[in-house]
Formats: sequence, C-alpha cells, structure tokens
Amino acid sequence: MRNIFVREVEKLMEQDEKIVFLSAECGFNVVEALQEKYPERFYNLGIAEQSLVGTAAGVSLRGLKPVAYTMAMFLSMRAYEQIRVDVAYQQLPVLLAGVIPGLGYGNAGPTHHSIEDAAILRVLPGLTIVYPSCETDVIAAARQLLELGRPSYLGLGRAPADYQADYGTESFTVGKALQIREGKDAAVFTYGAMVPNVVKAAAMLEKKGISITIINMHTLKPLDTECIDRMIEECQILVSVEEESVIGGLGGAMAEYLAEKSSRNFIFRRMGIPDTYGDVIGTQAYMHKMYQIDAESIAGRIAELCEEI
Repeated sequence: MRNIFVREVEKLMEQDEKIVFLSAECGFNVVEALQEKYPERFYNLGIAEQSLVGTAAGVSLRGLKPVAYTMAMFLSMRAYEQIRVDVAYQQLPVLLAGVIPGLGYGNAGPTHHSIEDAAILRVLPGLTIVYPSCETDVIAAARQLLELGRPSYLGLGRAPADYQADYGTESFTVGKALQIREGKDAAVFTYGAMVPNVVKAAAMLEKKGISITIINMHTLKPLDTECIDRMIEECQILVSVEEESVIGGLGGAMAEYLAEKSSRNFIFRRMGIPDTYGDVIGTQAYMHKMYQIDAESIAGRIAELCEEI
C-alpha cells in the first residue's frame, strides 16, 4: 500500500503545489520518482523521527500541507511527544503516514511489529486515524486526509496484493464505515491488512451455512458509532478483528462504546494480538496463524460463537 500511497501523493503534488513530502530515511525503491520530480518539495530528515514530525509541524505553520512518511513503529513511538505537542495540540494539518503497522515486518521481530500505534495514537484529541485495506482505500484516504485541515494518521499496512475492493473511491469516506458484505449470523468489524483475511473467512463460513456481515472500519477515530448501533439491531454477535493489540485498538474502542449501551442483547468478542510480545518471529502469514487471526482461525472462532447462541 505504501507504493500506491506515494504514487497518489505524487499525482496530488502536481495539482497542489502546497503539498510537501518529508521522509526519515525511509522508502527506498518507493519514493525516488517523487523525489526526482519534486526535489524542491521533498525532504529527507534522516533517521530522526522527532525532527521529521517537528519539521512537518513547522512546514504546516507556513501554510503548506506536509506528509510525514516513515516506518509506523518509529513514527508513532519515537516521535510520540512531537506528534502530541507539535501536531495534535496545535491541530495542524499534518498527514502522518505510518509504513507497515501491525505484523507486516514479520521477520524483523517485535521491535518492528507495530501493534501499539492504534492504541497510543487514539487517545490524542483531534487526531483522525485511518487504516486502508487496498488500493481504493489508499487513494481515497490520501485525497481526503490532505484536504482535512487537521492532523491525521494513515497506517499503510501490508495486505495481499490480490485483494481489491469491489467499490470505487467515491464510496470511501473518512469517518464512515463501509459494509462490504451482508450476512445475518454475525457482524465482523475489521480494517487494514485484516480485511482480506476476514473476506476469506466469510467464504469458509458460507460453506457451513453461516453468513456474516463484514464492516471495513477503516477509520478508527472518529469511530462510526452509528454503524455499530445499526449492526446491534441486525446481528446478535459482534466481533472485532485486527492486526494490532486488542487493548486500545478497534476492539478497545468498540468495547468502550458498547459498555455504555443501556441495551446489551448482543455478544461482543475481540480478535487480535493479546497482551504479549511474540517470543518467536516469522512471516506475516505465520504470525497471523500464531495469533489466530488468519482466515481459518477467524472462521473457526466465529463458528464457535454462533454455536453458543
């Protein structure tokens, strides 16, 4: 998704001379074409994420639209104070592009697994948080976030290249969840790299006579609570699936909201990374199986929930 994002930003830079691209020594074999085309609007800050975010804040104060692009775990954690004070506190129109959140850097180990960015960024007031799942989402999100006029974080995960949405960019709206499949037995809320896994799980469940509604909850903040309310009326089982910690991510956000519902005639379960750091490493697909968020595991756990009803 990072390649798609950079290509889209390059196109947008042709239309809007206020857009500038800042990197922290990240994006080799991805950003070169953009850098060559717009050398006066491309800045490599080196391996210095705090400087990346601080510079982006300064650039925005000059009336420009900066994109701060680097690896998700270092952007969200090493530069957290700068995101909080320089960008979020001042409500500056900076687009923070976090590359490969979740388990996309599988073989690099826990230091490069960004399973906390959703949780720690979600508490920052006024920060819009979006995780696209495919090319369509990336293009629409890039366009809308650069026109948002306030701070935003875009998590550019690593999803299978063969997964493509069957809707157009006009259907994607930041802050509004997308229903991409209709079912009656359970409603599954997911985002980013997990969407393809849930789609595969739905096909497996269909063979067992179980149909699920799939909600692409691409925007974690602001959370589309109207969509959640609608699903409560339609399905007795609600499930969140994510490639991040179940504490504080989508599962945490939904649990917070659902806990305050006066009517609780539903079952809610979270699927994601438990409260642990992995003691083994492997590919993204291997890590999905280990944490039981691969398609087979998702299908199996939803089937078990349906049997409990």
